[in-house]
Amino acid sequence: MIESNAPFGPSLKKIRENKGYTQEKVARNAMNRSTYTRFEAENITTNAIKYFQILSNLDMTHKEFSYIHNSYQLSKKEDLLFQFNSITTNSDVALLMQLKDNAEVYLLTHDDAVIKDIVQVYHALLTLAQTNDLKKAYTHAETVWFRLEKMDKWYLTELRLLNNILFFFPAETSLFISKRALIDLNFYRHFEESAKLQSAFSMNLIFLLMENKDFKQALIQIEELIIKTKSDSKYVMLAVLYVRKGIVLEKIGTKLEVDYFIQKGFNLLDAIEETDIKKELEQELTYFIEKK
Repeated sequence: MIESNAPFGPSLKKIRENKGYTQEKVARNAMNRSTYTRFEAENITTNAIKYFQILSNLDMTHKEFSYIHNSYQLSKKEDLLFQFNSITTNSDVALLMQLKDNAEVYLLTHDDAVIKDIVQVYHALLTLAQTNDLKKAYTHAETVWFRLEKMDKWYLTELRLLNNILFFFPAETSLFISKRALIDLNFYRHFEESAKLQSAFSMNLIFLLMENKDFKQALIQIEELIIKTKSDSKYVMLAVLYVRKGIVLEKIGTKLEVDYFIQKGFNLLDAIEETDIKKELEQELTYFIEKK
């Protein structure tokens, strides 16, 4: 999103000259050189197709150009989205409250469905943190789901929203969302940020399958993800997968390697000093092993 009211032309010209590109090169397949000269001088405007062709000739994305044009700053909406994508489930209440207030201020002058959804997610997280009442928190998450469930396809923005509210829903709904999200994420396999979302939804799917006592399917998912996680050198995730594999093997009656994989996961977490995650996994281990 380009928020600055400054003319595009000077920014395009500066980028072009810094790269050492001629006007002919930048204008190729978009317009002739003389027309492009007028475009740089802000004497004319152009349509979106020609604009994106010019950026392509500059070897630049719209997102990068927008950032440069806004003096190397995010627009207000982009900043709100960046902050939202950076939160974790253990974000403190004060931070969540500040982020919610910032989003609500933006909505005073902008009618934006995504930011409205983000505010509801913040309300859900804050309600859970302050009351520990999942039902109350769910009412806010349900508002977001009411809009998203009507869509035939989810895009990255919607998938980020769903990743933050997944655990508010009943297991059956969460399982459905996770499976469908992974299908839609396949379309974004060339996008770097989709890999993080794929990992999050894949881990959620495994946990939900375990919760539903579908341990054989959970094992299939674990084995597939272990291979990918090893190749990506994601050691925290690999450790979690090892422990969950041990749990699943115990549940399906394959006792021989249960202790081996559980200890392998914990040893890996010890090696990389992830004590908090180890404690969470110990609780997960107790929960599933003792669960009938």
